[in-house]
Amino acid sequence: MTESKTIRDEYTYPTQRKILVPRLLQETLWRLEEARLAGLEYSDLEVEEALGWVLGRQGLRSSYRGLFAPTEEDLSQGARFLTGERIRSGAGTAHVLEEEALRALCIWGLRDREQTQLALENFHNIVEKSRATGGYCCYTCTIALWRGVTAARPRGWEEILEKGLIRLKVARTPEGRWRGYPFYYTLLTLAEIDNPAARQEQNHAAKTVESLLRRNRGDDRVSRFRRLALKWAVEKS
Repeated sequence: MTESKTIRDEYTYPTQRKILVPRLLQETLWRLEEARLAGLEYSDLEVEEALGWVLGRQGLRSSYRGLFAPTEEDLSQGARFLTGERIRSGAGTAHVLEEEALRALCIWGLRDREQTQLALENFHNIVEKSRATGGYCCYTCTIALWRGVTAARPRGWEEILEKGLIRLKVARTPEGRWRGYPFYYTLLTLAEIDNPAARQEQNHAAKTVESLLRRNRGDDRVSRFRRLALKWAVEKS
C-alpha cells in the first residue's frame, strides 16, 4: 500500500469510519481519497477490502465501456465530486466514477491486477477518442478523464493533457475561473499535472484562490478537499 499523505496537522478529521460502503461506489472512492490525503484513519485491511470490492465491479452490466460499474444507488441519486460540485447526469456519474475507480486502483498499487488490466485495455478506447481534442463529452467528464490518464498513463496520455490544457486556457474568465469547468475539481486535478501549462492555469486562478483560501474554514469533507485544492494551487502557482 502507498504511504498516506495527510493534512492532519492543519485540519483534524473528526471520526474514524469504515472505508467500504457497498451501496455506493462514490462514497467508497471518496473515503479512499480521505484515507490517502486528508487524515482519515484506516487499517491496511480496510483499504484492501475497499479496493477488492472496487476490483470486483470491473465489467459489470452497468459499467461504462468495461471499467468499474457504479451501483444502482449511485446512478439513481447522482454523484458529487470530493469538492462538492454535482454531476448532473447518469452518464456523467458513470463516467466520472469509473475514471476515479481506475485512478484509485493505479494510485494504490493495483495496476497489475487482472481486473485493472482489463479496464486499462478498455480505457484505451476512451483515450483514443480523446487524443484529437484533449477532452471528452463535457467539461465535467473531461476533468475526470485528465485525472484518469494522469494516474493510469496510457499511451497518448501526455497528448491529451497538452491539448486539454489549451482548451482550458481558452475557457478562462476574468475572475480567475474557467467557463463551464467545475472550479475546485479542476484545481485539484491541475495540482497532479506536472507541466508548465498546468502551472500557468494555476497562476490564472491565483488571486481568486488566495481569497477563497482565507474564507474556507469548514471541517466537512467538501471544505477539506476544497481547501487542499486551493492550498496546492497557491504552492504550485
